[in-house]
This record gives sequence, structure tokens and C-alpha cells, in this order.
Amino acid sequence: MLSTSPTHTDTIPKGSWWSRARRSHVGVAAVVALTLFTDMLTYGAILPVLPTLIIKKLKGDSAMVGFLFGCYAFGLLIATPVFAILSDKYQNRRVPMMAGCLGLVASTLSFAAAETYSLLVVARVAQGVAGGASWTIGLGLLADVFPTKRLGVVMGTVLTAHTVGFAIGPAAGGFLFEYGGYSAPFLCCTAFAILNFFAVLWVAEPPHNKQYTTNTKAKYTQDGHGDEEASTAASSIRSNIMEDEIEDEGAIIPSSSPHPTEDTPLIKNKTREQKQPITILSLCKNWRIMSCVLCTVVSSSVFSGIEPAFPIHLEKAYDASASTVGFIFVFMVIPAFLAPLVGHLSDRIGRYIISATGMLMMAVAAPLVAIHYSSVYWIIPSLMVFGLSSTVTLTPILPEMGEVVYDLGGNAYAQVYALYNMAYSAGMFFGPNVAGLIMDYSGFGTLMITFAVALLICSPVMMDWKLVWRYMIRLITRG
Repeated sequence: MLSTSPTHTDTIPKGSWWSRARRSHVGVAAVVALTLFTDMLTYGAILPVLPTLIIKKLKGDSAMVGFLFGCYAFGLLIATPVFAILSDKYQNRRVPMMAGCLGLVASTLSFAAAETYSLLVVARVAQGVAGGASWTIGLGLLADVFPTKRLGVVMGTVLTAHTVGFAIGPAAGGFLFEYGGYSAPFLCCTAFAILNFFAVLWVAEPPHNKQYTTNTKAKYTQDGHGDEEASTAASSIRSNIMEDEIEDEGAIIPSSSPHPTEDTPLIKNKTREQKQPITILSLCKNWRIMSCVLCTVVSSSVFSGIEPAFPIHLEKAYDASASTVGFIFVFMVIPAFLAPLVGHLSDRIGRYIISATGMLMMAVAAPLVAIHYSSVYWIIPSLMVFGLSSTVTLTPILPEMGEVVYDLGGNAYAQVYALYNMAYSAGMFFGPNVAGLIMDYSGFGTLMITFAVALLICSPVMMDWKLVWRYMIRLITRG
């Protein structure tokens, strides 16, 4: 006789603990965090190694060092839109992320085996391409599995792994290079990249149809309601939303005309008030957006420009070893952990004011870093101010650009953040190349003074000129 009571297997969730772990939100967040950590660990570990390799082993100069550092940004710039488009088109995250991990393995091993400058350039570009996959696909993976309301907190938590990787990388790279030989930093980073590959292989491909009606139905089904009730609830919510929109427009559809026609006032108003779609070209015509873009290019140029020049300066001025250079580099990254506090202050005080203050701080700190102190460790306080100024400058930029898009009334957040990424990549390419040329012809002091002048010239761009103009008009009319 068959029993109608629920069996033990009916109460067990489908799938083993292994399968549930592969599909869990925590598992996905952990894999993305490991990916960003590995990318920045590899990026940072190379900083104290490459200048020594090029100048001493390959008999190169500072310009060659700067160009090689800028090649990373070139790879990042060309790869980011390609990975984003392909991932969205084919609805797949794991495959391009695994490809990025394998690319990072190949590029890191190429650094370890490189005997020529051209091979180093190819490896550096490949490293940037792999970084484009990590950032673009990794953040997209988080957006697939986490609710929109929690996405900001989750991304902020996961991005901490990026800061930790960049903080550990230079110190670890310098230590391994000094005590383990030239290949040691690259072999260590390769091991992390291989581990990252298997982690991405382990996680399950998430669903890509995160829609309101689907989530509503799932929620109601989990609460014990049937499919019919879920569908009715979703339809009711959609009806309420439409009614609210109609009330906001101030139009009334006559009861005798259930289906709006050309004579219905609502249709005429909707057609008349419909806005043009926002594109990257139209965003570039917006002054607030372009001021943020210019600020990003200049500040990222200065911050990335110091990366190839600073190790050369420390070695020439203080005879610092690779491990010492890596240790000192860590202090430039530590202030990045204050980004949440800076973001809170920018929301309270004003984003333009905070960004302009950061550019002025960087302009003051840049020449202080170039001063020759009695000990190499006395450079740390000014270097920390320099690192903090970059955080103060760039932290308010992303929310400000998002607010501009919101004010324009369009859904173009991906495009505006792609514009930010392109601006940052352009600065990462421009800064090291300029730094290498100036270092060859003049020196580190001239480079930092040049950066300070550029920052002082561009800092007024982050002012709200509408308020300044209104204030001037007020003074003129009163006079």
C-alpha cells in the first residue's frame, strides 16, 4: 500500500551540499574576490621587479620602463568592451573568466622566461587583457546572482580583495625577487592564477534571466503560494505601477475607451515627453561627465606614472633593494582602505569639492615625495598622503557619474561606467610613458613637479561652475 505522507527525500533540498555550494551566493562572491585579488597581486608583484630587469638585465632606459608599464592599460582598454559584449551576447560568464585566468598564467610565465624586451611587451599586454576579463566578467557575475539592493554592499566587500592584493603584491614581489631570484615572484603568481582557474571552473554558471516577474513568482512559490497566485500578484503589482505612472502624468483615460487611441490625451503626452536614448556620444557632450572624465585621466596618469619612476628613484637616491622598494610601496596603497569614509564625506559635503580637494592634496604631496631625505623611510608620510589623495580624488567620481545619468532620465549606467574605465585606462597608458620620458631627460624631481602643475591646472575643473557663475552675477547686479 502506497503512503500519501511526504517521504524523507521530499523534504531534502535538491542537490548535494557540493552542488548547493557551487550555486551559493557566498561561493560566487568568494570566487570573484579571489579573481580580483590574484589580478592585483600579480600586477603589484611586478612593480619592484620590472625596472631592475629592464635597466640592469636588458640594458634599457626609463622610457622603456614607462612604455612597458603603460602596455597593461592598452590591453585592459581593448579587452574590456570585447569581453563585456561577448559575455552578454552568449550569456556566459565562466568561459571568458577561465580564459582570462589562462591568459594570466601564460603572461606571468612569459615574464619569468622573457629574454627580450619585445616578449615583455607582449606579456604585459596579455596581462592587461586578462585583467579586462577579471574585472568585466567578475563584476557581471555578481550582478547576476545578487539582488540589486544588495549589490553595492557586495561589490564594496569584494573590491576589498583588490586592495589587499595590491597592498601585498609589491612587498611579496620584492621579497621573492631578492631572496628567491628573478623567476620566484612570477612562479608564485602563476600558482595563484592556476588556483583561480580551478575556482572559476568549480563555480556553477548562474542564471541570466533575472527579471522582476520571475523573482516575484519564485518568492511567492517559496512562501507557499501557487503559480496562479504568483502570477496574479505580479499582474496586480504591474497594474498598480501603471496606475501610478498615469497619475504622475496627470492624464485620465476615459472609461468608455479601455484601449487608448490616437485621440487619447495620455498617448499624446507620452509621445511628446519621451526622451532621446542616451549614448556615449551624448554623455560626452555633458559638462559634468566630461569634468569627471578629465579628472580621472589626470589623476590616474599621475598615480600610475609614479609606479615605474618611483623604484628607479629609490634605487638611485637611496640604493634601496627590491624588498625595500616593495615594502615602501605598501604605504601608498594603505590609504585606499579609507575609501568608504571618503565616499560618506563626499555624499555629505559634495562630490566636486572632495575631488578637487584630492587633486590639490596630490599636487602638494607630489613634490614632497621627490625630496631627498636622510633616510629612505622618511619618505613614507608624504607617500601616504599621495596615496590618500588618489582615493579622495577618484572615490566620488563613480557615484557622481551615475547621478548624472539618473538626472538625465536614462538607463545608461553601463555606458557611463565604460566611459570611466576607458578614461582610467587612458591615464594608465599616458602616465607611465610621460614619466619614462621625463625621467630620462631630467629626473624624478622634475617629473613630480610636472605632475603637480598639471593637477593644479585641472583642479578647478571639478568646481561647480554654475554656482560660481550665479555668484558672480549676484555680485555684478548688486554692484
